Amino acid sequence: MQRIELLMILMVLLLAPAGAAFADPDIGCGPGTQIWEGNTGTLPKVLGATTNGTFGLQTFGITFGTLGCNQGGTVTADARLQHFTAGNLDRLAEEMSRGEGETLETFALLIGIEDSHRLAFYQFTQAHFAEIFASDQLTDGEALASLTALMARDDTFGVYVGS
Repeated sequence: MQRIELLMILMVLLLAPAGAAFADPDIGCGPGTQIWEGNTGTLPKVLGATTNGTFGLQTFGITFGTLGCNQGGTVTADARLQHFTAGNLDRLAEEMSRGEGETLETFALLIGIEDSHRLAFYQFTQAHFAEIFASDQLTDGEALASLTALMARDDTFGVYVGS
């Protein structure tokens, strides 16, 4: 038992200086994120998430603000939103251009747009379509970044992006 505690303390001391910049939105923070940093693909993500979850290391890091974890962070659904956008970008663009559609409705739900603001959000995306989709070679990340920037400047929708 003492060896496990000693190992945990050593890991914390070795990895504590690494900042929260290593946190991955898909697998969170912890030593797995730091070990697999810079690698792409499913295998490194699975290994990183598994390592973070082993022996409660991610919980330990969050509790004590170590291992690249941030105690004051906000729980978000960014990864889910990014995955949805990536898989539905063309349909989302079409529906934003019209200001209506099931994919746009789901997108609004993932962002957390309240029922009372949904219709205005659909109209907002339609009115700003050319700014959100400034190029036909646009990536899902660029489209989200454009929309987020527009929403941040809006009195109604700024609250949904933390402005």
